[in-house]
Amino acid sequence: MFRFLCTCLLLTLTAPALAADDTVEFPGRIEALNQSEVSNAVAATVTAIHFSPGEYVTPGDLLFTLDKAGFELAVETEVAFLLRAEATLKSAARDFERMQRLQSRGSATGVQVLKAEVAQAMADAVRAETRARVKAAQMDLARTDIRAPISGVISAPSVKVGSYVKVGNGPLATIMQLDPVRLSYEVPYIDRVESLGLTELPFPESLLSSVTLTVKITESWTHPHRTRPSNVDAVVNPVTGTLTIWAELPNPDGQLRPGMRVRVLSDLVPAPD
Repeated sequence: MFRFLCTCLLLTLTAPALAADDTVEFPGRIEALNQSEVSNAVAATVTAIHFSPGEYVTPGDLLFTLDKAGFELAVETEVAFLLRAEATLKSAARDFERMQRLQSRGSATGVQVLKAEVAQAMADAVRAETRARVKAAQMDLARTDIRAPISGVISAPSVKVGSYVKVGNGPLATIMQLDPVRLSYEVPYIDRVESLGLTELPFPESLLSSVTLTVKITESWTHPHRTRPSNVDAVVNPVTGTLTIWAELPNPDGQLRPGMRVRVLSDLVPAPD
């Protein structure tokens, strides 16, 4: 009896009407499962754009190049500071060693040795700080090459060659992953549950695995890959009274694009006795 009630509720929540063959149909839409906004981490002038709108890109592909001149100069400057810091440390280390030898002969006081030791420690700290600045300058230089973080189809660039781009002023482009995509559809909730007298029965999310979904693009064009629902929204839409259900859908040929409106056929696979 419990299995029968759960099956009735599942059919109720996956379409507005039932068919004799346990197949129901309802409207759905295609969404991007994953998308990434390509942004700049340093401010500079765009010197090159390496893609065309609608091009398929993969992780690591070079998308934008920013003016490197100022960043290269910063690296050279910090490297020069590092060389000076290393020379200062080497000199301080020699002075410390000399003071230790003089102290062993009675020609230097403990205070002089301590001062030399402190000078060496300070020189070592300056070298460490300068090394960090060199690394930071090198990282900024590397960021002038902006690369794709994910695979997908890239939008038109929002800037042109010669544009000065500040940090945090919005994405330079957007990449949408097309395989897989997310299938989203709305199902009636309160009205259907109440009409069947199932208000005392909790929603059996575990039974979602018993539903198979087919996407119909047009009356004569059906997506070749099927899927199963995976997640259910926690909130019922207060305007429409519907509940959103999502599924991940293979899309290796890129037929489905985010924003498409589709029809979804839901087939209930009977549970084994």
